[in-house]
Amino acid sequence: MKHFEDIKDDEIRIISRKEVIRKPLYRRWWFWTAVSAAVVLLSVILALALRPKTDKPVEVTEPLAESVPVAPTIVKSEPATVIVRDTVVNDVPLRIHTPVNAMPELLVGIPDTNDKSVVLCLQAADIRADNKQIVGAFVLKGELLSRGVAKKGFCAIIDGKIQLGMAESTPLFEEATSKDGYFFRQYPLVSNGTMVENKPKNKALRHALCELDGQIVTVSSLDKESFHDFAQAVADLGVQNAIALTGCDAYGFCRDQENGFQPWGGDVKMWKHLEHVNFIVWREF
Repeated sequence: MKHFEDIKDDEIRIISRKEVIRKPLYRRWWFWTAVSAAVVLLSVILALALRPKTDKPVEVTEPLAESVPVAPTIVKSEPATVIVRDTVVNDVPLRIHTPVNAMPELLVGIPDTNDKSVVLCLQAADIRADNKQIVGAFVLKGELLSRGVAKKGFCAIIDGKIQLGMAESTPLFEEATSKDGYFFRQYPLVSNGTMVENKPKNKALRHALCELDGQIVTVSSLDKESFHDFAQAVADLGVQNAIALTGCDAYGFCRDQENGFQPWGGDVKMWKHLEHVNFIVWREF
């Protein structure tokens, strides 16, 4: 074959050009690799989206394992009374009331101060400011008076034994209903020996229902304290579990052998207009 330079002016040379043939996308290896990867990815996404949701958080329905029912304190050959002891913890003056030979129960309405069978009485669950109803679940001798979990702390009184704890849901609520027991909710202060923080930050006279050295006692501040300082003092006292009781000007009283009848808080008459004002009381056997 002659080179292009050999073509004469009177010659025509037809030059053949090799045609470049492009393959369709579906015949290219990388196309099918990408399609396969996309199918696998889409399958995984659909599988995750449509799978049964078996890993949803399970609501806690059991009270804390360390929370146990505590029977009333019994001292043989002694009448029903209250042992009163004052102490100071973290510069917080406290008064401890230990009911002896008395059975706990809840009461709705103003207690009869002339009823000498009652040796200790404190307001229990709070009352709402808007509708004057009880805050949180409340069971009175098996009768359900109120529902709700506004506060996680709870007190259950079943067969004369008190159990304190902190949980959004507990079978003790149903048990109190079925066994003619008692149940109410309040702010938790101490759980398993550890102080629990609460939102209210104001200072006021404080009261608490506590499990201390295997006994149920009430602890009150003698000065106005914040929730934090009061709860920390109660925890440092050695309390295992504790919930708050109504504070501020809440009414209460005790009867001890030495000083007899001792009331505290505001005038009991200021609470008479509240239909659902309620108390935890200890009554002689």
